Amino acid sequence: MKRVVTGNEAAAYGAVLARAQAIGCYPITPQTLIVEKLAELVAGRDDVEFTNLESEHSMFGYVIGAARAGVRTFTATSSQGLLYAHEQLHRASRERIPLVAVNVNRAIFAPWSIEPDLSDSMAQRDTGWVQLYASTAQEALDDVICAYRIAERCLLPVLVCAEGFIVSHTSEVVDVPSQDEVDAFLPPLDPPQEWLLDPRHPAVFSALPDSADYFGFQRHLADAVDGARAVIDEVAAAFAAHFDRPKTGAVEVTGDHAAPDALVVIGSIGDTAQELLGERLRIVRVHAYRPFPFAQVEAALDGATRIVAVDRAPAFGSLGPLGADVRAVAPEAANVICGLGGAEVTPDTLRWALEQHDIAWAVA
Repeated sequence: MKRVVTGNEAAAYGAVLARAQAIGCYPITPQTLIVEKLAELVAGRDDVEFTNLESEHSMFGYVIGAARAGVRTFTATSSQGLLYAHEQLHRASRERIPLVAVNVNRAIFAPWSIEPDLSDSMAQRDTGWVQLYASTAQEALDDVICAYRIAERCLLPVLVCAEGFIVSHTSEVVDVPSQDEVDAFLPPLDPPQEWLLDPRHPAVFSALPDSADYFGFQRHLADAVDGARAVIDEVAAAFAAHFDRPKTGAVEVTGDHAAPDALVVIGSIGDTAQELLGERLRIVRVHAYRPFPFAQVEAALDGATRIVAVDRAPAFGSLGPLGADVRAVAPEAANVICGLGGAEVTPDTLRWALEQHDIAWAVA
């Protein structure tokens, strides 16, 4: 049914509809409303373990362990909490945990800020997680449901990101599917038996290998992440067909596909950019940032003569994260970093960004 909900509430609905059985919680602004809504939605249910942990590090350890026991898990965090769990993120991907987590993007210390930018999740881009960036509450809900199908198909963790306050606390009309509809789209978790932790069949996991064996583990992870590119688009197409409404895969291209000017954006800036569509422009919104959709971005930019990648996170001493990846397929692209710490990104900001096309990078 249609409901007026915030982005945080939409993410919580997604986790419950996906039948997450073990939910690890630790509150942090602006994510707290997710775990509060989850507590409300699962209250009194005996088929869901809702567990409050003492830290984000413990929280991720809990859901990793629960997943290895064979149940579908969920957690959510933000900013310093995601950074605190950094080593657990590496563990989750390298142990091939089909975990779904939501990160409500928030600027990181120092100085303190509770306002949005993408620094927290961009700092985790090399941990081996699939990263999806939702620009609306509807997309947050849909991404969580799709994330489980991606995670369980690839045996990889998936991080669904949504900007704090801009998405997390903004209410909009959201199509919340029925439980039966989601069950028909998302089958029960069925991981390989040899991967599960089972005290009846003791096994050793993540022990101390020699160098050659260590390399092999990393090669398998790299292949799985590369393979997720096709899966992301396949799942989006299956979702659109099943629920009879559009679903963005790795990349969304709007505007004039033949325009000479192109903006490459991520997150809610993609919605802001829609206000410029009367100015002959193509907008390439990267929805699945990891694995980066190089071929699709290159195709979307074909023929463009003025390309600007707009980042909402810095990478000190280098181009912004998105800008560096876009440069790999469009070396002539300029890179603009803006919107840090909640600074507004308006249509005028993006017009200014397009004017920087002849320089390497700029900061708004």
